[in-house]
Amino acid sequence: MIEVCGGERMEGGIAAPMAGKLFADLGATVVKVEPPGGEPGRRAWPLITRPLKTWPLKPDAEAGNGGEPVSGAFLHLNSNKRSLVLDLDTSPGREALEELVGAADLLLHDVHPTRMKEWGLDYERLSSLHPRLVMVSITPFGLDGPYAQFAGAELPLIHGSGLAWLTPDRSPPPDWPPIRPLGRHALMQAGIHAAIAGLAACHHAKSGGPGEHVEISVLEVSLNLLCRHFVSYTYAGEEESRLGKNLTSPATIFACRDGAVYLIVVEQDQWERLVDLMGNPSWTRGEAFSSTIHRGVPKTMAIIEREVGKWAAGWEVEALFHACQERRIGCAPVYSPADLEDEPHLHERGFFRSLHHPGLGAVKLPGPPYKLERDWWALRSPAPALGEANCEGDGPALFGDARPAEVRREVSGKNSVEISVEIPVEIPGQPRRPLEGVRVLDLTWVWAGPYTTQMLAFLGAEVIKVESSRRPDLARRLNLFAQGMEPGPNRNGYFNQIGQSKYSAAINLAHPEGLRQVKEIAARSDIVLSNFATGVMERLGLGPEVLRECKEDLIVANLSAYGQTGPYRHYLGYGPAIFPLAGSSALTGYEEDGQPQNMRIAYADPNAGAYLAFAILAALEVKRQGGGGQTIDIALWEAFICTGFEGWMAHALGAEPPAPMGNHDPRFAPHNLYRCRGAGSDDEDGGEYGGGVKDGGDDWVAIAVTGQKQWRALCDVAGKPAWTDDPRFATAELRKARESQLDAWLCEWCRGQDKWDVTRKLQAAGVPAFPALSAKELSGNEHLLERGFLALSDTPEAGKRLHTGVPWRMRNRPNGVPFRAPLLGEHTDSVLKTVLGLDRAEIARLRDAGAIE
Repeated sequence: MIEVCGGERMEGGIAAPMAGKLFADLGATVVKVEPPGGEPGRRAWPLITRPLKTWPLKPDAEAGNGGEPVSGAFLHLNSNKRSLVLDLDTSPGREALEELVGAADLLLHDVHPTRMKEWGLDYERLSSLHPRLVMVSITPFGLDGPYAQFAGAELPLIHGSGLAWLTPDRSPPPDWPPIRPLGRHALMQAGIHAAIAGLAACHHAKSGGPGEHVEISVLEVSLNLLCRHFVSYTYAGEEESRLGKNLTSPATIFACRDGAVYLIVVEQDQWERLVDLMGNPSWTRGEAFSSTIHRGVPKTMAIIEREVGKWAAGWEVEALFHACQERRIGCAPVYSPADLEDEPHLHERGFFRSLHHPGLGAVKLPGPPYKLERDWWALRSPAPALGEANCEGDGPALFGDARPAEVRREVSGKNSVEISVEIPVEIPGQPRRPLEGVRVLDLTWVWAGPYTTQMLAFLGAEVIKVESSRRPDLARRLNLFAQGMEPGPNRNGYFNQIGQSKYSAAINLAHPEGLRQVKEIAARSDIVLSNFATGVMERLGLGPEVLRECKEDLIVANLSAYGQTGPYRHYLGYGPAIFPLAGSSALTGYEEDGQPQNMRIAYADPNAGAYLAFAILAALEVKRQGGGGQTIDIALWEAFICTGFEGWMAHALGAEPPAPMGNHDPRFAPHNLYRCRGAGSDDEDGGEYGGGVKDGGDDWVAIAVTGQKQWRALCDVAGKPAWTDDPRFATAELRKARESQLDAWLCEWCRGQDKWDVTRKLQAAGVPAFPALSAKELSGNEHLLERGFLALSDTPEAGKRLHTGVPWRMRNRPNGVPFRAPLLGEHTDSVLKTVLGLDRAEIARLRDAGAIE
């Protein structure tokens, strides 16, 4: 595959390299096409300056020699790749790219729409040269719509998508802005989802389907991660923000004697065990603490946080962590990146991997985001020197059979003659989704596993969700029901969002006959997924060995907080607990108090779910080639370290990870949220951020200057034209040193203006800027509605409700959500009839016996 990174009007060096990394780490030949000065990722934070040994290939061209900065981001995202320097601003460079494309399966880029044709990234032309080519275009806002020409960077995109509107989860002073989690999570997620859609399209093209142009909007991918926090407005009418409370209590960070822990209690039995661990204090008695719903009342929440905080303050972190986990109470330490170095669970699972770098020596990198039974994942070579592949002949010579040797052996017969796979011909005029014909047995619940199965369903797989009315999915039970209606499992916005495009079969796994039916469905499926706690599937009689007996080439995937092996494998974990556990809370927070903060959203859940979707697609491709089934083990903890890698890479390179810095960036300035004029805001009493929240005003615009052209444009638009050539601000380093001065200037400039006016002025000049938006504002956004990403779904019991849709678009295949979320057990009979061939009498017998519901 070919990877091309942009830089102008799009913060490059992250999204496309993340997608390319997922392919390269499984053995694909990935050729990075870089401009003569190198892609922007070579200068991405974390950076260290260290004299390097001479690199064997073109050391004079590699940024990082002779004491120049070395990027930890580049080292992590670009191992196993080749670097080819082409100047795509010239005809010879574009012609060389065309020649390279002729030998590739996939072309992946994050070049802004305004530069795509200029650089030869024209799908019409390229597909005429290579009809089976799949091209994936990652852009800030998509290829069409009112914002298509807008410039994009991490800060305005993560705030514009609403993902950062919920951060932090501890209510800060109301005049403090929402903050981003440290890192480039919007861009990283765009890369992961680009890899999912790109691999699915390649899988289909190799099976006889047409080539494809896949479009990824960073804004839409990030918004898709909101899930229940989006439908909390469209169903329950609640506009969630950093100033509110979680649905459960406790669910927050508590200080201990030697650090801090994150404690989360979701189920009633967990609360009862916590009360017992605390010694059954008198304050826990009474109706106010008797149920999850009662404990969600703000006044009661405040009491819980105060009293649990007093109790936790007497503990040491590790002691409290293990004491809670021994009692199946959700608890996790708030680790720093350095704390991960000697963590026994990660060590026993062999997560971190050392890779020899010719200039740095051994560097310890994050390992695989998933574990494979037959482990194709490997760090085979370090991130390449700039242009190291330029001396190796023409483009096609760079590509060969890049599959891992083990996969090649599995696809080959006893005499080492490769198996010939019959490729069906796609019927003209009948476009299909890439995974049509693939069946998934879905034994997942809540969010992480259901996110995986939703991605597969959006790609056309037949997803059969097995659930039970005796203990419905937590996503059907949390207090997020349609406003004005009695609560019910089919009226829950959470489930109706994450359950889209799935079938529901109500089967009692505790009944022997029910268990037998599930095994029969597994025998007729391609994939089985679960995300119960480690050991639950085995106790149910559905462990990987049993399932593979049902069907030898089955793909079996297990998702859990800590993974299927290691000393913590039986520990309880929820998505919100992973952010602090992975070292990210320690780096996220306000400069004013320096306290670690968590995200309100259980972001680790869809993050792991997306990685798992990619791993399953990779296993499907090997299976298509005759390579058999696979067992996949994914831990939320490890997957999140792979995404929020910056803190770890700073530690690994000997640099000091930064203290919490709000919306500031370790390198760039200005880079912040600025208060704008809004309804009820007090423009006369600004403070550092340009005004307190009064009478509901909470209007902010994100501005991120990541290049010299953007700086000049900002100065011209915001009334400081003399600063464009002022030596005090001539470089990114000098601007960062005078950050407070720049913030004061922009606070003053923005405070009297509407946030959309500021956005349009700056975007017209090419400066990345966008308002920080809530779910309410996003639900009526013109761009998202025009592009069809937000769409009404007519649910039988909750009526017409707005949901987010599919986080990619394809040119030659169907788009949009296939169908609504199911009622509980809606498809039980049809699944038993069509999949298992049971007649009405047998289905009635099973229902009378309690095997189905």
